This record gives sequence, structure tokens and C-alpha cells, in this order.
Amino acid sequence: MQKILAAAALGAVCSSVCAGDITLYTREHLGGPAITLHEAVPDLDLQGFNDKTSSVIVHKGTWEVCAEKHYHGKCLILPEGEYAELKGFNNMISSVREVEAKRAKAAAK
Repeated sequence: MQKILAAAALGAVCSSVCAGDITLYTREHLGGPAITLHEAVPDLDLQGFNDKTSSVIVHKGTWEVCAEKHYHGKCLILPEGEYAELKGFNNMISSVREVEAKRAKAAAK
């Protein structure tokens, strides 16, 4: 019984500590220079990637990408997958952060 509780506790810690991954590309169809992020970035200017993203791969997790710094303005929720084009959001991303899947579903309603 103690081993089961310890495994459950370890799993709970991992879920709050383990981060997802997202790669931003400067060109459509996953081309051009890219940057892979493992944590929230409230200002992509600091990475030289502000307003330069044209396609995305979400490797793990659910991510929110926003048109303004610090997660303001128009935002888009991206679950795991490849986004070869960002129609209506091309070259607009200024901040990104991972969000819980439950929160993302609630925001979509």
C-alpha cells in the first residue's frame, strides 16, 4: 500500500514539474530558423523571436500563444500537433505559455 501511495505522490509531483515543449518556426510548413521552448516566455523579444512565428509544433502539452507580451491581446490555444500555417495569426506571436488541458478546454467554451 505504501508503494502505491509513493508512486501516486511521485506522479502528482511530476505532473506539476514536467514541462511541455513547443517549437516556433519563422516560416510556414515548419521551415526557417526555429526556437524550442520548455517554459513560459512572456516576452519573445528577449529571444529575438517577437512577431516572427509562422508555424508551430507542440511536442508535448497544451500551449497558449498570444499576440501581445505578457499573454495579452488575441490568444490561441494549441494542443499537441503540427501547425504548418497560422492563418490569422502569422507573424503575430509575442508570448507563449503552457496551460493545463482542463483550463484550455474551459477557455474554448
